[in-house]
Amino acid sequence: MQKILLSLMYLIASGLLVSCVDSDTEPVSRGVSISPSETDPVIQSTRFNYQAESTGLQFQNQAGQVVLESMPFDRQGAPIALAINEPLGSNNLPELASYAGISYEVGGQVNPEWPAGPWVGNILTGASAGLVFHARELLEDTQANGVRTLTYSTNDPAGRRIQVSAKAAEMGSQEVSVSVEPALGVSSIGLAFKMKADEAFYGFGGRHNSLNQRGNDVISYIQAQNLGAGPLQPGVNVLPGTQGETYLFPSGPDAAYYVQAGFVSSKGYSFLLDDTRLAVFRMGTQRDGGAAAQAWRVSVAGASTRFLVAAGDVKEATAKLSGINGRHRTPPDWALGPVISRTIRTLGAQADNADTYMAKVNDDLEMLRVLKLPVRGYAFEAWDILPREFTRETIRKLNSMGLKSYLYIRNYVGVDIANTERPETFSQAILNGYLARTPGGLPYFFGSTFFVGVGGVIDFTNPKAVQWWKGRVLEMLELGADGFMQDFGENVLNSMQFSDGSTGVTLHNAYPTLFHKVTRQILDEYKLETGRDIFFYTRAGFSGRHALGGSSASFENSNFPGDESTDWSRASGIASLTTNMLNRAVGGAWGFNTDIGGYIDLITPVTSKELFIRWTQWAALSPVFRVHNSASKGVRMPWSFDDETVEIFRTYAALHQRATPYILKTWQAGQTTGLPPTRPLWLMFPDDPQAVTQDQMWMLGDDVLVAPVVTEGSTMREVYFPIGCWQDPENKAEYTGPSTKSISAPLNKLPYFFRCGSNPF
Repeated sequence: MQKILLSLMYLIASGLLVSCVDSDTEPVSRGVSISPSETDPVIQSTRFNYQAESTGLQFQNQAGQVVLESMPFDRQGAPIALAINEPLGSNNLPELASYAGISYEVGGQVNPEWPAGPWVGNILTGASAGLVFHARELLEDTQANGVRTLTYSTNDPAGRRIQVSAKAAEMGSQEVSVSVEPALGVSSIGLAFKMKADEAFYGFGGRHNSLNQRGNDVISYIQAQNLGAGPLQPGVNVLPGTQGETYLFPSGPDAAYYVQAGFVSSKGYSFLLDDTRLAVFRMGTQRDGGAAAQAWRVSVAGASTRFLVAAGDVKEATAKLSGINGRHRTPPDWALGPVISRTIRTLGAQADNADTYMAKVNDDLEMLRVLKLPVRGYAFEAWDILPREFTRETIRKLNSMGLKSYLYIRNYVGVDIANTERPETFSQAILNGYLARTPGGLPYFFGSTFFVGVGGVIDFTNPKAVQWWKGRVLEMLELGADGFMQDFGENVLNSMQFSDGSTGVTLHNAYPTLFHKVTRQILDEYKLETGRDIFFYTRAGFSGRHALGGSSASFENSNFPGDESTDWSRASGIASLTTNMLNRAVGGAWGFNTDIGGYIDLITPVTSKELFIRWTQWAALSPVFRVHNSASKGVRMPWSFDDETVEIFRTYAALHQRATPYILKTWQAGQTTGLPPTRPLWLMFPDDPQAVTQDQMWMLGDDVLVAPVVTEGSTMREVYFPIGCWQDPENKAEYTGPSTKSISAPLNKLPYFFRCGSNPF
């Protein structure tokens, strides 16, 4: 009986999905061209059309060429949808989904989350199911005040309609809003677009798995993720659906701390989903072999959504995407490092207390004084558990040595083994109502991210909590700090309630932006009062629109990629850094700030000499150079190994110092051009089929090609040279591209090359 009912529903849905034939006698394809505003730095505008023969949406560039077109309203779409967010990020079960141009689901979703541990706020598993309906025919086409509004009937027996509104927006883009009315009962809305045969999709924020996400499912949901399989990798590689060497525990290879719901297409446009709710992009992953296999699709939890499309070649599309989203602010030159960080040891018999930590800080300062390493700053994260006079005196010592000081703060309070804040901070937040609450009105506690203890998220929608936070930030600055790490931000659960009426459903992704915006406003006020330019860097982040209050990138100077593991892995170790850095850079978050040596060492070996050196070299020609490593096995400083390590570290810290003016110049230029300091080869050489596949190399500005060694034991590096002449600045050897060469790379060598005739640093 169930099969008969499903068949009948399918036939009914198919019969209702007829093509829309416009009653006008005008051409089938009609559109309106909207010019960009006078202040828009990008000249080319994007046109919005619809195709009356299929009622599909269409976007054109200034020359009238179609760059993006929705799928026709699918007569073969599934009448019943079923999607499973499989446990542990696997991908084994088929998805029943409609690849109609616009569809929606009447049903429900469940997404239970991790309630404790390092993955608080991650989706544990999930499912959605319901009846699917599609747009059927165009009922009304109106235009007023620059807004084009299309109203469609649907095959929904409840009589719902779909409304599409389009208007010109920032950076020469088109903003499109789609809604189902009435919204009651609608659990998700889906948009499907035609995918060109060789189209590539770049971006989506800090993803480790690939530069090109074609063929991948990409979830738009912030999740703590930087834990690969480590020594268990061979076993993971053969498990079905875990996607091999890029697998991340516990939510799969696409998950990320820093999420951008947008991308650059190799076919002439960029796309940004302007929605903070849970969304899933399926970039050509439908496996039915039919028309849907040539489509990409995004589904969003809710009855409405909004997106922007900006036409342009890959450089212009990238500039528009970062312009819409917002770009990392140019920091003061001293903030690019090099920096030495003293983390606090948290696990085992050798875990730090205040006394052992103070002794280590004093030892570090003595080593820096004796070795005279070319560093510009020192960070001590556990400052808050120390006597205030010790912190103040340490900062005075650092100032006398010509070093900047960095402290630490996080978005939640807790009683745990992290030892980064005083226990009374937790009590104060509870007693004064500064935390997110349960539906019953009690403070919402979760199991500590450090396994032992409890924590609570600070409610930044509460003005009193914001004032309290301001006091905590100003305390660091009044002690003399020049900067700080602003940690976490991804640990918001769906059932959390906030003072402004928001819940975790809408605030999970938006929370880091709010968090960073509050801090930026404090620092901007402080700079006006004192003239001091404070540098802070973050962990979690999300996309948005700079013109409408911003994304995380609008308020940050820099962002570190979460807790990389102390290994060579493609999932979360040193080999994951390049893809992560380049994916987020094209969306404007280009102040990449890696942990030299790796941080998570729960199941991986302690940072080795070789790994420390190769990581040092990797960071030397990245935006920010910062030693920061080991969660549980003890920090590895340059002097923790041997004299050779110290000297190699000295060499590459000095290289970063020499490169800093060039990095800052390209960073500042990016505020106008929209191009990041670190650039994927696909961006600079989009017509070179070999260049676009390079995911372990990058361009620094226009003139520097960087190819670090990320493979254990390697003393050679295969380097792809794009078109042109390239010179090794150390031995003056020249290479002509396009070509691939084996370059000698002993332990003391970072392969990098200048464009012949240039002298960047």
